Amino acid sequence: MEISHQADIHKLSQLFKTPKASIEKEFSPYFYRYFIRYFKSPKKFNGYLTLCQYLFRITQAKDAAVLDLGCGFGILSTIFGLYGSKEVVGYDLNTEKIEIFEKLLFYLDSRVRNVKPVLGDSSRIGYPDEYFDVAVANDTLSHVRDLGKSMHEICRVLKRGGRLLIRDGNNSLFLLGRIRRRMFWKRIEHGPVDPLSFRSTDIPLPYFEVRRRMILERLPQMDLERVNLLAKETAGMYGNEIFEAIKELQENGKISNRPRFRYRNPVTGEFPERELNPFSLKRMLQKMGFEVSFIPHYYSTSFIDLENAVKRFFHWVERMIPVFHLFLTPGFALLSRKLQKIDYLQKGWKNRKDSGG
Repeated sequence: MEISHQADIHKLSQLFKTPKASIEKEFSPYFYRYFIRYFKSPKKFNGYLTLCQYLFRITQAKDAAVLDLGCGFGILSTIFGLYGSKEVVGYDLNTEKIEIFEKLLFYLDSRVRNVKPVLGDSSRIGYPDEYFDVAVANDTLSHVRDLGKSMHEICRVLKRGGRLLIRDGNNSLFLLGRIRRRMFWKRIEHGPVDPLSFRSTDIPLPYFEVRRRMILERLPQMDLERVNLLAKETAGMYGNEIFEAIKELQENGKISNRPRFRYRNPVTGEFPERELNPFSLKRMLQKMGFEVSFIPHYYSTSFIDLENAVKRFFHWVERMIPVFHLFLTPGFALLSRKLQKIDYLQKGWKNRKDSGG
């Protein structure tokens, strides 16, 4: 595959050879912490480039308008732009990530004019109907606030015949992953916090403590024992939902509508690694008018360390055991093509429940 801006690809690779102090000063401590495996072993980034090349090819992103939903720091978006996409829009709800994305483009040079960072919510994508040729959701859907609305929006902005790639490491069918996630959910709710698990430079408090402080700020005269009880009872809620539930509890002595998933960011409403059932997601896409295929999730080609050897093993399992591999590997990937245009709101997609594990 012909790669444009080879010098910028090289410069991007060189970034991960930069000393920690310089990275934290020019970008942020969060950026260094998030990509610490690349900074400690820059050769691993070559494997990531290989993965990006593969994803670029299978989505047919050459000369295409691409939506990278949940783009994070924008490295995938930037690489797609450098490989030859006509336009790449990196869309993310995290302000700090979008700011670092902009710094990354400045670091590479203003010649990267076909890549645009956008701060926004996946449930309200600010682009016209059938605007994009390709949409990519790479480890995104297990974090969005409303899966049904986000899927509707992706489909709305994707052209008929457009391609949608979904990759996610939170496969609900993989038993070991389910065990690990439940341990993670308990830590993120109650603590102790792990800096590597959080998505900002500032390490946040456990979700229980965040709700507790939100309640104290709104109801400063309430006794602490009552505040602690309400913080516990509103687990899984965010924003104004918390105070609506408190009002109902005070008036009726109960909360009638408790969330099924009780480990949710109280401020943003984002899910911390919610499980996704790949078969349920496939059925949802098919009902929305997509042709859907499972493809392998991992594409590591190196045995240089344990991490890549494990990924290579999963890649082998995915290739040799079609479909059944979904019970044996932590991640999954779906490649879909939009066949037809449907008025999803008329068909009740606005009120669909999320597809979870």
